[in-house]
Amino acid sequence: MKLPKQLVKEEIEDKVIAALSENSIELYEGSEMQIPLLKLTPELRQQIFYAKSLDEMIIGYETIEKELANELRGLKNVNNLSDRVSRLVIVTNDGSPRFYREFEFLLKKHGGRVLICRLDIDSAVMGYLLGLGEKHVKAIMMNRKNSVANILKSLL
Repeated sequence: MKLPKQLVKEEIEDKVIAALSENSIELYEGSEMQIPLLKLTPELRQQIFYAKSLDEMIIGYETIEKELANELRGLKNVNNLSDRVSRLVIVTNDGSPRFYREFEFLLKKHGGRVLICRLDIDSAVMGYLLGLGEKHVKAIMMNRKNSVANILKSLL
């Protein structure tokens, strides 16, 4: 896994990879794919909120899927496909197996540029965390490298 260049420049890429590897979980029961399991810390909560405040976040599976497809078309047009993480998807722990299989498909399609993690909270808490009141949110994606790097740094 190659993380954003900002983490390489700050010489903390190895530490972030270690933090991501600390706890992992099957994407869904029976999946061969393991993803990092994150605990909600004050630092992580703050960085998620900042990403939303800066409008560097996409909310909801359908919107995430559409955004990634548009980006992939553009990257293919300029022949600029990379395996370095530039998008971070965070899902909650209360999705259905079908929901998580959709993300498995996305990961296979978009390669190493997308990292998916499960945050150990439910969709009601995620909605509250994002300031959306009682709206349930099961998936978010940071779509700017700066926010991706800041959230990954908050894991240290």
